[in-house]
Amino acid sequence: MALRAGIFHTPYNKPHRTPLEMFEWSLDLARTCDEAGYKDFLVGEHYTLARENIPVPEAVIAAAAPMTKTLRFAPMAHLLPYHNPATLAVRIGWLSRVLGDRYYLGVAPGGHHTDAILNGFDGIGGLPERQLEALDVMQQVWKREPFKFKGNFYQAGFPGPDDMPGYNVEIADNSPHPGMEIAVTGLSTKSPSMKFAGERNYSPISFFGGTAQMKAHWDTWSAAMEASGHTPDRKRFTICREVFIADTDAEAKRRALSSGLAESWEKYLFPIYKKFDLFAGIIADSGKDLTPDQLDMDFLAEHVWLCGSPETVAEKIEKLIDQVGSFGQLCVNSHDYIDDPAPAKESLQRFAQEVTAKIEI
Repeated sequence: MALRAGIFHTPYNKPHRTPLEMFEWSLDLARTCDEAGYKDFLVGEHYTLARENIPVPEAVIAAAAPMTKTLRFAPMAHLLPYHNPATLAVRIGWLSRVLGDRYYLGVAPGGHHTDAILNGFDGIGGLPERQLEALDVMQQVWKREPFKFKGNFYQAGFPGPDDMPGYNVEIADNSPHPGMEIAVTGLSTKSPSMKFAGERNYSPISFFGGTAQMKAHWDTWSAAMEASGHTPDRKRFTICREVFIADTDAEAKRRALSSGLAESWEKYLFPIYKKFDLFAGIIADSGKDLTPDQLDMDFLAEHVWLCGSPETVAEKIEKLIDQVGSFGQLCVNSHDYIDDPAPAKESLQRFAQEVTAKIEI
């Protein structure tokens, strides 16, 4: 089985983009990925971030699905503490019934302070506990059995025969399609999300921060899976990376450094990675005696991004597999290529058709 190609559409857009520009770019990107043979198209959900401006991932998914043939979609992720879990459960179930096996679900507690403020919280500290209660409510709704619940954070229920308003109401079946997959993302080396995913038999998606971090994500998830009576499978393990491909290593690097990929790293992701000490593992992998403050864009192109010819990128992925074990899918992190889309679209196509197809898992 060949390595699968996916895309994580955060979307890391330039902050001046309008909602319409982002919506149209999202659909264009979905069509490109579908034609190239990508497996998954993951759409972020954020409310206040000018550089991650998709607050309604299901709108993008619903619009893109009829324009594509085989691409599988997921909100990645619905930030559960910010939703009414009962009504979100119905919306998820409805959309999963519409798309069938072309839909799966990502869940998260929310990791951005400004989104928390918008939703009435002082910060993100108490959100994981809310997520757990929200998930319990959602799973109870999906059973379609009468209940009434008042918890620490939410109240919800599901109507039964004793709840009719003097006449019979036929209750819609908006439970998810059978076997709907649920996935969780992880970033930090000691990621509680990976343990949470393993305990519930959810699939893990790892944002890359070096080989030690990636190995820790797998070890944490697989140990939690086994402790909960499940069998871990490396084909369910997805990692996210920046990828830029051209005919030669030099041309790929030149294109990447003049693209939206470089712009979003220089002005947005670089400061975030420094603040939260996410470069430590990557610097260790490079073998260089550097501090995060000494890193530059050239270092990113050489050691953070999978940048080069198809042959070079394939070699980098195979080396990664040798170091940490295999994984089922590599999701390319999307960036803002709206002003000059051709090089990025070429890179996406070549990644799926010339790189992943040659890597057996």
